[in-house]
Amino acid sequence: MTIGWNALGIIVWLSIVLYLVFIIQNIRSRHLVMIVRDRKRFEWKTTLIDILEVAILVLATGFMLFLTFFNNPKLDDPKAISSEIDYQPLILTAGNKRSYYVKAESNNTSSVQTYKFYSNGNSYTVSSNNATVSDGKDPMTVSASAIPFSKKELLKADSHYQRAYVATYTATYKKNWFNGLGLHSGRQATKYYLIRIPDRTFVKETKR
Repeated sequence: MTIGWNALGIIVWLSIVLYLVFIIQNIRSRHLVMIVRDRKRFEWKTTLIDILEVAILVLATGFMLFLTFFNNPKLDDPKAISSEIDYQPLILTAGNKRSYYVKAESNNTSSVQTYKFYSNGNSYTVSSNNATVSDGKDPMTVSASAIPFSKKELLKADSHYQRAYVATYTATYKKNWFNGLGLHSGRQATKYYLIRIPDRTFVKETKR
């Protein structure tokens, strides 16, 4: 994680921890004064201050938890996300019976598949949660439609790479104060692979 704007989020989280320590001490001190000095076991003013301090802690913690763990910006939001799409040709792998571009592994306990392929001199193994295999006339699959791929650019890649390529979409949180609050500034938001093949015969399916 790059620090930068993320330091803002770190400072806020530290402030929340310090505030928690403060209200514990403050509530304890006020209750001791109420019991020892004022000889009371209940006082509306003390109780209301307790509620106010705890409410501020809960709201601040909830807000930061949302920004840190549950804030998923739209991938087409230019204020929060910067993105790029890289196109690389697939490398054909020679098999015993036939050659293939993608090896798809699955098991009987999960519907999630693992795709293995070679591109740009490297081997890649990705989950079907973050990838899709496209083998039809239309390069855009139902799964990939959630990602802002350009159909026009995919069709260009179809022509250039003879329908044997991987389009890798990478989204990164922009470096700004809001993303920094959630400790996301400069971090990768998501990575998605559209694996394009001429037809399904270029997929080798195996069981684990």
